Amino acid sequence: MVLERLYVIPHGDEIIDMPNKESKLLHDKILEVTRGDSSDSIIILTPHGMTLSSGIPIINTENLHGEYSTKTAKLVSDHKTDKEIVRNIAAEFGKEMVTVNFATSSGPLSVFPEDFGTIIPLTFFGKQKLSIISQPRISDTEKLMRLGRNIWNTVDSMDIKISVIFSADQAHTHSKTGPYGYSDYAKLYEDKIKGYFERGSLQGIENMEQGMIVEAKTDSYWNMVILNGFLKNSGMQVTLDYHYVENYFGMMLAHGVN
Repeated sequence: MVLERLYVIPHGDEIIDMPNKESKLLHDKILEVTRGDSSDSIIILTPHGMTLSSGIPIINTENLHGEYSTKTAKLVSDHKTDKEIVRNIAAEFGKEMVTVNFATSSGPLSVFPEDFGTIIPLTFFGKQKLSIISQPRISDTEKLMRLGRNIWNTVDSMDIKISVIFSADQAHTHSKTGPYGYSDYAKLYEDKIKGYFERGSLQGIENMEQGMIVEAKTDSYWNMVILNGFLKNSGMQVTLDYHYVENYFGMMLAHGVN
């Protein structure tokens, strides 16, 4: 069945708490875009998962469990790892991808924690099997593009319906009162990212100025480069569904189109 759906979904608490009109609109847009998703399995790339000093981690622990509290809700997430997908992606990418097990690789003690970058987007989905890849924050953009191509190759080789989620918030330095301070680069980065999605293509994103990425304090850039590799191999484009800046950071929703 190949690819069911492709998404870029933010993970700010506000899409759960909906403290203002913009966050409510984004919440409703996510419901609209994800409605009817009938995938058997989900691959999610998160910027807030496990990091390694070398190598790219993909979680192979049998059970996945996460709990996360926002101002208005306590979120609880439970999934089974899709070990076949994990095995296939790891084999496709090669030795630089590290399959991670916690406690044991299987059984009731085999439980790996889901992070909030995973839990929040998954509140809009069901209990599909899950494959978690932690976003590598590396400067080798060709390696990131190759990971995106490899993820597509794995999806394309499977005979089940798979959705792929790129969990990503954008620049984090939009406000002097925010935890990361203010930078003029935040708006520049936000406008560039938004422009890519408005055009439907991320062509050239891998060449974005590194100083802008650092000053904007984005947690999305590396996942967006991986997404570009995915799009190139799949022949898909992306379309922007909604975007706004929540106080100090940008949130954007988009989905893939053939």
